[in-house]
Amino acid sequence: MNIREKMTGAAESNWLNVSLSADERRTAEFIALIAASIQNRRHAKGYSQKDLARMMGVSQAMISRWENGEENFTIATLAKISAALDMEFQNPFNGAKAV
Repeated sequence: MNIREKMTGAAESNWLNVSLSADERRTAEFIALIAASIQNRRHAKGYSQKDLARMMGVSQAMISRWENGEENFTIATLAKISAALDMEFQNPFNGAKAV
């Protein structure tokens, strides 16, 4: 079961609203969505966590931390993950241009 399915089936709770600021909640949501995307794509490609770890030169534990949302992502890490899994991440800035 992926994280999106877990979130959909989970009982509603307000503990995040009580213990996290709006910015912290937004960050947690982004991390969860990225983690679910990585896990879903890895499964679709038929890769185990060990397979992906080997391809990226990291430990299987690191892949697990990424997929469980326990590790924050750098842009460089996201670029490596997207290359390894042949996936694209959507631009979250919806057409914003670099200055």
